[in-house]
Amino acid sequence: MKKAILLSITEDNSEIRSLLDTLGVHVTKEFHQNMKHPHKTSFFGPGKIEEIQKELEEDEFDLAVVNGILRPSQHHYLEMKFQKEFIDRPGVILRIFSDHAHTQEAIAQVTLAKLRYELPFLREWIHKAKSGDRPGFLAGGAYATDVYFEHAKTHARRIEKGLQDLSKQREITRTKRREQGYSLVSLAGYTNAGKSALMNRLCESSVEVDDRLFSTLSTTTRRLRGSKANILVSDTVGFIRDLPPGFVDAFNSTLEEIFYADLILLVFDSSENDEEIRLKLRTSLDILLPKIEGRTLIIIGNKIDLIDEERRKSVIDLAHTMIGTHELLMISTVKEEGLDSLRERISRIQNLSSRVEVELPMKDESMSLLSRLRASCDIQEHIDGVVVRATIRCRTEDLGKITGWLNGAGAIRVDIHDDTQREGGTNHAPPAETKGPPLQDVA
Repeated sequence: MKKAILLSITEDNSEIRSLLDTLGVHVTKEFHQNMKHPHKTSFFGPGKIEEIQKELEEDEFDLAVVNGILRPSQHHYLEMKFQKEFIDRPGVILRIFSDHAHTQEAIAQVTLAKLRYELPFLREWIHKAKSGDRPGFLAGGAYATDVYFEHAKTHARRIEKGLQDLSKQREITRTKRREQGYSLVSLAGYTNAGKSALMNRLCESSVEVDDRLFSTLSTTTRRLRGSKANILVSDTVGFIRDLPPGFVDAFNSTLEEIFYADLILLVFDSSENDEEIRLKLRTSLDILLPKIEGRTLIIIGNKIDLIDEERRKSVIDLAHTMIGTHELLMISTVKEEGLDSLRERISRIQNLSSRVEVELPMKDESMSLLSRLRASCDIQEHIDGVVVRATIRCRTEDLGKITGWLNGAGAIRVDIHDDTQREGGTNHAPPAETKGPPLQDVA
């Protein structure tokens, strides 16, 4: 395990320590200086830097970690001063991404984020080299920063083009799924909020669940189980605060699965303290709200099995102060508390509020139509001699087409009900001119 020293101007270093633990780095010493803003040249004040350097004369460590974002000039100063590798908070996150990237898409996104992260540092090192200093770049090595700089820019443009193509392919896939009657649900939230565990419960899947941060980098999509509705659920990369815009942009093709979903479930860990809940929920909302337009967002408080009833009420009150009019549900993936209500709420996004009671002649054409309608409708049927009696739940806007197709298949009886109104309101099938497209066009 690598040894590191930690430099920070904030008192709470729990998250950076968790990130380093995920990376397999042990912090041997921690240095803190109370400052509202980092020193423009050396992050810490020059006097504090000299003090740290003297204290570390006899110590062995592999790298230094800064709990913040280093400017290129600060990075260059610190590496030259200590003759050690320095990485800031985005650099730590980037290394975790690299360790957890296994799919081709994830590797491409991480590589692009890495290049965008390094380019400003490269410019600084080239500038210093032309001024007389000729050090290596990022922990030493042969001096070839100018060549690498040009190569990095070219490589970044090539990856961007590939990810744009992938984004277009994702849009085609989403369109096809919607044409086939599927609704799309995305799980979003701060890293380690329990999204993958919730995905496994909802979809009876086996997505990797890990206490380490950022165990999920690639999007995984599965069908919702325990519901007759045709719904796909996607697990996505977790959010984290203070990410540079280049990082977010690099993962845009993955984040699109969140932004373009019909329903977004924003998960947070309800077992954390008020400050952590407030910070992580605000970070997630700041990323989501500007990009989801009018899409439905439900806030999910996970891990309620770890808190008592009084604390649960307190968390609910806290969440309501932040989420406005958005719906809030409290669940436990471990004890499966609240999951039935969540499944029922998810199923409602298909809005199958219209019901068609139909009798069809028992023949291949009737059975084929019912089979094809299952892609977008909830259907229950039974055979009574030479007649098929079916109940079809569908969207109101599809009623005209569906009743037209049923009449075209020789329906004996078609009755329409609107389940959003009081029971007892029964209408008859619309006239023939509302039959919609030919039967063979049913997706």
